[in-house]
Amino acid sequence: MVSETDDGRQVFLSTVPAGPGDQRLALAVGVVSLVVFAAVAPFAKTPLAKVWAFIPIYESALATNDLITTVLLLGQFTILRSRALLVLAAGYFFTALMTVAHALTFPELFAPTGLLGAGPQSTAWLYMFWHGGFPLFVIAYARLGGRQTRGRAPRAAAWTLGAVVLAVIALTALATAGQGALPAIMRGNRYTPAMLAVVSSTWALSLVALLLLRRRRTKTVLDLWLMMVMVAWLFDIALAAVLNAGRFDLGFYAGRIYGLLAASFVLAMLLLENARLYARLVESNARAEAANQAKSEFLSRMSHELRTPLNAVLGFGQLLERRAADPRDRESVEQILKGGRHLLSLINEVLDLARIESGRLALSPEPVQVAEAVNRTLDLARPLAAERQIALRVDAAGTGARYVMADAQRLHQVLLNLVANAIKYNRDGGDVTVGCTDAGGGRLRFEIADTGAGIPADLRARLFTAFDRLGAETGTVEGTGLGLVVAKRLVEAMGGVIGVESVEGQGSTFWIELREAASPEERLRQRAAATASTAATQGTVLYIEDNAANVRLVETILTERPAIRVIAATHGRLGLDLARRHRPTMILADLHLADISGEDVLREVRADAVLRDTPVIILSADATPGQISRLLAAGARAYLTKPLDVQELLAKVDTWCNASGSA
Repeated sequence: MVSETDDGRQVFLSTVPAGPGDQRLALAVGVVSLVVFAAVAPFAKTPLAKVWAFIPIYESALATNDLITTVLLLGQFTILRSRALLVLAAGYFFTALMTVAHALTFPELFAPTGLLGAGPQSTAWLYMFWHGGFPLFVIAYARLGGRQTRGRAPRAAAWTLGAVVLAVIALTALATAGQGALPAIMRGNRYTPAMLAVVSSTWALSLVALLLLRRRRTKTVLDLWLMMVMVAWLFDIALAAVLNAGRFDLGFYAGRIYGLLAASFVLAMLLLENARLYARLVESNARAEAANQAKSEFLSRMSHELRTPLNAVLGFGQLLERRAADPRDRESVEQILKGGRHLLSLINEVLDLARIESGRLALSPEPVQVAEAVNRTLDLARPLAAERQIALRVDAAGTGARYVMADAQRLHQVLLNLVANAIKYNRDGGDVTVGCTDAGGGRLRFEIADTGAGIPADLRARLFTAFDRLGAETGTVEGTGLGLVVAKRLVEAMGGVIGVESVEGQGSTFWIELREAASPEERLRQRAAATASTAATQGTVLYIEDNAANVRLVETILTERPAIRVIAATHGRLGLDLARRHRPTMILADLHLADISGEDVLREVRADAVLRDTPVIILSADATPGQISRLLAAGARAYLTKPLDVQELLAKVDTWCNASGSA
């Protein structure tokens, strides 16, 4: 359905211009069609045997082709939103429906005069409506050009196809119930003189559609094959309704074969393009996997190849720093170490970014305590802050004892990067405040505020761009231009968001939001409470089910609730008697029972003054939304579908039995 231009840009069959190869192929098809037509035309009136199986076979194949073409064209329409494509898809849908109506009304095929109240003229007029209607859709397609539809594409498609259905119903009604208002064009299996005028109009519409397509300046591949469709359509009408004498002669059969070919041209091209697209997708996936593997190997090798020499540079540099006595030598060594550490930082960030983009970054999400993460970060940042007399402050706002769901190591990396930036781009003697507030929606927000110069509004959009330091590369503050990019990707990988607020001359506040998590202690308490709750679940469950295997299954499931007593009934009436006798805590009822339905059981329970408050849960393999909604509206407390979700069933038992016990 799509192809590619030389620059790699993907285009659809309905938008890519027809190339010389496409034109030569279409011309060859047209010439062959013309030669066959010329050979058959002189013998079009030759009578042949009545092959009744030909009609349903031919029209079934035709309707199937047109319906598939409709679906493929609608697929392109939902992406391109082209009105022309929607109209063309509607045209193919129209021919599919008209084909069905034509087959049903064909005389002596299913009934002496055809079905749907058909008469002697019905099938012939449906043929004319069918072969005159499709060219009108093609004419509209050619006139609409590249106009796009407004609103939602699925809704537009639904309304258009609905209008086509109504049009087909109206035309079928006119050709059957209203055939008396139409001139007679058939006498037995032979044409009347009025047929010539009617068929000439139909033929002319196909010719107009062909000429409009021919006049388009830039013909797409779809336009080219639609022209071939209209050529075959002209031959179809000529053989089956002009040059022949009536039904079941050579022209009758040959014309319909041309019609089937016409329906196949566009479908064949769409399927061929679809196959090519699938092949390209498979090839692209294979290339992407190979590229990811190569990237992974590259990361591993570069990590080793770059860190190994740096280890020697930084290691021996630190030894020289310890042994250098001359101040000038120490200064030189400090510059070596400074450059080496900067290079190591750059390597680490590049490798991190590459791992994230290749999907090779391994994360271990766990509850991380806010206070611990903040204190650990500030402990490492204090020496850097002390060099410039910058005060580090903590404002946890009561959230210090709370937890976020994150990878502890990566969260520390992000916070350290943001705090280090707040120190580096601050003023001497300034402040950096690290806090955490409740962001709402089950999230906590870390905020790192500084008292620096702030970030100009026109530069903020470039903050998270790789290697863009917003002009700071000309200053004295060192950096790689990757720290914020890596921080953003890491935060997003942990399911969070990152942002910034800044006021020039006052400072900036970078923030990250992460999902709040329960503390490990709270999880243990919740688990213990859940265990205690299920252990305390007690009561009587009446299960009405006529399948012995299902009864054994539910009885086995409920052994996990030792205090629950299970009573089984194989019939609905028996179940109601047991319910009145034992007053169960809750009732499980299968929907389809041997005597009365589960719905009847529900209705009688709700009508019983004693049982009306007993929770009834319906169990059924029928998962249709309408069925579920209807029974819930009738008073069922829940509707569980088979195969049963064990945890869901136990949860319902716990809920209703405990609720009954507490009441």
